[in-house]
Amino acid sequence: MWQSVIPHFSSFLKELELKPQERIDAETKANRIAKRLWAKYYEGEFNSSCYSIVGSYGKLTAIRPASDLDMLFLLPPREYWRVEKLLGNKQSQLLAQVKEAMAVALPRTDLRADGQVVIAPLQTYQVEVIPAFQLQDETFITAHTANNGSWRKSNPVAEYQRVFYADSVSVGKATHLVRMLKAWKRECTVDIKSISLETLACDFVVRWKHRLQTVYYYDWLIRDFLEFMLLYKNGQVTVRGTDEIIPLGDAWVSKCETAYRRALKACESEQLDHPYSATEEWRKIFGHQFLGTTPSPLSVSFLAKAMAASR
Repeated sequence: MWQSVIPHFSSFLKELELKPQERIDAETKANRIAKRLWAKYYEGEFNSSCYSIVGSYGKLTAIRPASDLDMLFLLPPREYWRVEKLLGNKQSQLLAQVKEAMAVALPRTDLRADGQVVIAPLQTYQVEVIPAFQLQDETFITAHTANNGSWRKSNPVAEYQRVFYADSVSVGKATHLVRMLKAWKRECTVDIKSISLETLACDFVVRWKHRLQTVYYYDWLIRDFLEFMLLYKNGQVTVRGTDEIIPLGDAWVSKCETAYRRALKACESEQLDHPYSATEEWRKIFGHQFLGTTPSPLSVSFLAKAMAASR
């Protein structure tokens, strides 16, 4: 029983993992932008400590194909005091100035400022640059342009540490689960923020009774998480290291219920060693990156004869 679970989920996770060349591409793009902003805001030789790749890429939860790349660029403290003296929406003006500086390095890119980031839609990645100031407690404040502008606290280190801790007590299941859930979110257009999925996944794996088991239990991992997630209908999560509360609403609930029913069917097929039917159900959840088991022409012929003989 359950003979296909390990090959099914091992190949799926391998398909989701960023390739070395994709990582090099992302880091090269971030470095290029950081050097241009350094030239604008600092003096002397470039120091790479002025920026960090954050978000899913920084937490190692990004999946293929590559999409967004978030980078935090640290501005010098004097820039904060300069911006504070501006009239009107200070944060909007700051983003506009960062955008202007980036345009020198990316003259043919349609840059735009949006919310708290300057977006550079490059060919392989959409780079989202977050201008930030570091506080004495090593957290950050970032510019938000809505409602006449404000500063908000950000703590990407705490977000990373949460995933790292959840991985450490579950043999890496937090990262694996988040990646698989992102594939579901993308395939089924699930209306929930990735940071909310990540928070729920970390909360789940640290208490899951099978958290120390191997990939052999990953069919149950998906099934049990979806059941757990349904408990959070109209609930909320708190972003680690901040006081930001994200309401979850219920727009995602029907798709979660559908995915849960399909996971139940897939788990039954896995237990009965019916890899083709299990693959069919998993693909309805995750899409074709879930390679699963595909019938060969020989097996299809055999199945057709067997079905014919049974009628």
